[in-house]
Formats: sequence, C-alpha cells, structure tokens
Amino acid sequence: MSIEETWLLQYIEKAKKFGAKVALDIGANVGEWTAMLAEHFDKVVAVEPDPRAFAELSKLASSKVVVVNAAVTSKMGAVDFYLRHNTVQSSLLLEHPIGAGDQQDAPVVETIGVNGVTLDFLISSIANCDGPLFVKVDVEGAEGDVLAGATLDCFKKAAWLIEIHDREREVGLGLAPLGYDGVSVTPHPLEGAHPKHEWIYTEPGYVHT
Repeated sequence: MSIEETWLLQYIEKAKKFGAKVALDIGANVGEWTAMLAEHFDKVVAVEPDPRAFAELSKLASSKVVVVNAAVTSKMGAVDFYLRHNTVQSSLLLEHPIGAGDQQDAPVVETIGVNGVTLDFLISSIANCDGPLFVKVDVEGAEGDVLAGATLDCFKKAAWLIEIHDREREVGLGLAPLGYDGVSVTPHPLEGAHPKHEWIYTEPGYVHT
C-alpha cells in the first residue's frame, strides 16, 4: 500500500468488524492494495484492465487471490480503455476528472480495447454471496459505472470504500438503489491533492461519527 493511503486502514478494520470475509479490489493496479487485503480477508478478487499494471498484479495470484484482467463497468462486453503515462491514472474515461496528482493534465497515450465485466458477474462467477463483502473501488472517475453493474442483493450488505474523483453525485445515485444512506467522506490528505479527490466509506445502516 502506498504510504499516503495508510490512513485508510481504519476502514479495513470497520469492514472486518462488520463481518466481511471476501474482498473485491476494483482497480487493483499493481496490487499494493491486493496484497494488503489478502492479509485481512479469506478471499480477494483483484481486477485491473491496464495490461502494464496487470503484469505485476498477476504475480500475486494464489489460492487466496484471484486476478482478473478486465475493466469493471455497467455492462458486459468490450470497452475502450484509455492508458496514461502513469498506470494509476488510466481510466475508462477519455478525460480524467481531476488530472494527475499534481493537478496537471493526465493525457491519454494510447486507447486499447479491454474486456468489460460487471460486479454482478464477478460475484456470480468468481466470488460468492454467502456473507458480507468488502468492496474497494479506485477507477479514476468511473465509479458510477462500477456501481451501475451491482444489482445483486449481496451488494446491499457490503462495506464499500470508494475513491471519488469529482463524482459525488454519480456515486450517490449508484449507492441509493442499494439502500445506503450514511457515509463518511474524507478528502485525500496528500499535500496538493485536488479538492474533489475524496474517499467515502459506507456499510448498511452506517452512521458517520
């Protein structure tokens, strides 16, 4: 896990107390989160579409960690994916909502076709709905598309940790049909971070204190 995100460990602990045993790492990049999640949960499904990052992520595959080279989105099928110089900024969006970490542009260097899958598909084919889930989402602005593909009842009993790139409205609309109301919203603490770069956490009946 990159040093600037260690403050998010509190939400891993909240999810474990909530009862989550399976974690979905959506937008896993090279696997820093995946490796950390594998220390806390019984099973981890890590999904990453950027082939450069996936080459590293795939090294973590094991009996406990399932890696998937795909983009999580609202429907199944091939989709365009926009590569940036830095793999952490590659996205389903042609225009990156907040740019690079220093708020400079994050220009597209190549457009490729990737396999698009939904959260419903991942649960139905790889993970399971036997108990509460922990779902971490870091997809550079496409958060609403990810949530649109989560319609199974098990997502109504999940703990969610979502990185938001100026997409509060889309995320709120995506969580509402699943029954979520209370959330914690925390601005990214990195010095110089974009003011609309935030993380949210929620779980069923969650009240932020």
